[in-house]
Amino acid sequence: MRFQLAVVPTLLVIAACSAADSSSSARDITDITAVARVKSPGTLSDTSTKHSATPATIPSTSSSTGPGLSGLALISDDFSEYANTAALLNNISANIGGTGNWQTALYNDGSNAQLAEIDPSVLYNGHATIKYNFPGGTASHPELWPSLPRPLSTMWLRAKIRFSPGFTTTGVLTNSSNAYKLLGWGYADSYGSGRVEITNTNQYQLYYGTLVSGTNTPNSTPNDFAVGGNITTEWSDGGWYDYIVEYQITSPTTSVARLWMAKDGSTPVLRATSTSTSLSGYTMSHIGYVMLGLNFNQVRTATQSEALWYGEWEVVDGVQHPNPFGLAGNY
Repeated sequence: MRFQLAVVPTLLVIAACSAADSSSSARDITDITAVARVKSPGTLSDTSTKHSATPATIPSTSSSTGPGLSGLALISDDFSEYANTAALLNNISANIGGTGNWQTALYNDGSNAQLAEIDPSVLYNGHATIKYNFPGGTASHPELWPSLPRPLSTMWLRAKIRFSPGFTTTGVLTNSSNAYKLLGWGYADSYGSGRVEITNTNQYQLYYGTLVSGTNTPNSTPNDFAVGGNITTEWSDGGWYDYIVEYQITSPTTSVARLWMAKDGSTPVLRATSTSTSLSGYTMSHIGYVMLGLNFNQVRTATQSEALWYGEWEVVDGVQHPNPFGLAGNY
């Protein structure tokens, strides 16, 4: 099988949306503020209005060949074994819009799973992909969050992503940032989160932080966000792009996160590095789950239906497999 099941944690968290665009020298102070989501059978974790999938205007077919899964993953999915969208939804918790058992589904937290579908017209390495629909007139979009079978002190997350031509973070709100949190992670032993965010309309930022469980009190130093450059051709050429994130606990009280990017098939380039130190009496937190999509901070115009696709993604235990993707440098 190309996907693996993960055990659901009792409590997961998500950071709040930012209220306004962050400048290039000042990060959004709410980025690591946590809101608890408690899982129980038959309980929706997201009470926001649900929307039916509305296809974005895209080319009718697309196919790309790129590197497959590494074979080293702790959990992964390349969507090759889902016969249709119904099969995908059966591996997504019913709590978030799927039809699967919340205790055994791979995707056991998040929201708006009904906006995700298997797309046989957009292929990666010859197999169908998962399409995230972003309907016009709303901020809704899929968020699929798989839990890890065990906490990780060093995590590598790799995802192959394609945007619909014309994708944008802009919308109709004047008091909200033009931002979309593309990838993220949460902790097994604290609140808070880490993010790869597209903000200030088209700027990549990497940042993370942790909080004392059950509170909004930081237990690590507020790390400065790291800028990873801007969108170039990602939203216009219909190509696949490679995103690699590493989180590593470098000592009991210090950690580092790094972001590599490239157009798929090219050598990934280190784009951003961010560090953090725990406050007195605390230690650095371990990764408990990853997030494929988080907040879209705008409301799109009525005609602004867009989409993105995942060709594959994987999480590798970096202690067992240091530098699993053969990146330059000593990691």
